This record gives sequence, C-alpha cells and structure tokens, in this order.
Amino acid sequence: MIKKKILIAAMSLTALALAGCGNSQSNNQAKSSTSSSQSSVTAQQSFSSNKAQEQSSSTSTASESNLSPQQLGTLVALYQDPDWFKSGVSDGFMYYGIEDGSGKEVAGYNFVTENGDPTSYIYFKQNGEDVTIKQVIPEGDEIMAEASLHTKHITVSRLLSDYYVNQSQKDEVNGYADQLKPESQYQSDMENKN
Repeated sequence: MIKKKILIAAMSLTALALAGCGNSQSNNQAKSSTSSSQSSVTAQQSFSSNKAQEQSSSTSTASESNLSPQQLGTLVALYQDPDWFKSGVSDGFMYYGIEDGSGKEVAGYNFVTENGDPTSYIYFKQNGEDVTIKQVIPEGDEIMAEASLHTKHITVSRLLSDYYVNQSQKDEVNGYADQLKPESQYQSDMENKN
C-alpha cells in the first residue's frame, strides 16, 4: 500500500514537473514570439522611417538637380538684377547659353544675357548645392574697360526658397525661363529688328 502511495506520489510529481516544463516552454515561446514580433514591428518602423527620409531627401535633391539652365539662370538673374532681367524678357531680348571657353575665367559657365557690353552677362555655374555667380560690375567712376569680374556664391535651396515656393512664383519663373532664347538666335533677332 505504501509502495502504491509512493508510486502515485512519484507519478504525480513527475506529471507536475512535466506540466511545469511544458508551461515554462510555452511561456518562453510566447515571450520569444512577442519579442520577435516587437523586433519585427520596430524594424518595419525603422525601415518606413528611413524610406520616408530617403524620399524626402531625393525630392529636395530632385528639385535642385532637375532645374534647367533656363530656370536656374532665371533664378540667378532675379537674385542679381531683377529689374534689368524682367525688362529684357519683356522686350524679347534675353538670351541664354554656355561660355565656350573664350573667356577663361568663365569657361564652361552658363549665362543669361541681353547682349551688348560685358555687364549684360550674368554667368553662373552649379556645383551640387552651390551656385557660383560671376558678373562684370563697374564700381564708382570706373569705365567699362576697368571694371572687374565679381564672384558670389549662393545655394540652390536659397534661390528656391526666395523665388520658387508657391505656385504663382513657380509660374512666374517658368514663364520667364520659357521666354529665354538661345544666344544663337540673337543675330537673327537683330536683323529682324532693323
């Protein structure tokens, strides 16, 4: 009888021990599953956040790098001398081009010009976010032959934030850019004018 009680007690203890192990394993699996799903959610949130940052970054970069020479030239001219530029555009005598290398200091620079003396050229060159602007500007009582080429730097984002934010500004800039003519057309315009 005692042996039976010992045997039943031993079996009960074994069953309890096994049940305890099962619960422990089950708890560990549940914890592991919860931990895995939390890690997965965190990873997905991190991925989504990184993706949003990449898209935001590429959007601003795209707007900077997708500017045509005419659009960037318009922004630069509005920054340098808006009245002169707008007048030239409205008269139909504002041109754009790229310096072919005859002027060593501005070789490879784009420009907008009304044509004429050296002061009527605004040269610009984009290098990533930086835009270098060069223009001959007489100072004081200097005559044209004495005037020197002045250099400035501005960022593309500054030009965009100053002149290309709302739709009316974008329409204005794009309208001016569309009216710029290739400099090769200058000669024929002069012939037709006379």
